[in-house]
Amino acid sequence: MDEPPYHLEIEGLDPEASPAERAARIHRRPWIGIRFDCCGVYTRIYRNRAGTAYQGACPRCGRAVTLRIGPDGTDARFFVAE
Repeated sequence: MDEPPYHLEIEGLDPEASPAERAARIHRRPWIGIRFDCCGVYTRIYRNRAGTAYQGACPRCGRAVTLRIGPDGTDARFFVAE
């Protein structure tokens, strides 16, 4: 007996959308650039779903970083994690 193909629905993804439209949605998520001095690498970290902080990790060693979003904030888009 053949089983039907597995079907997965992910909220926010439109199966009718073109690959370009899907890629545009991904890139709309707010991010900041950060250079990890621990390994000398640069990456983007993204805003968490709650909108309270930018969270990420060094892509080489996994060192975590969290930058809280405050009421006074900053216009800076690039940071260094020492």
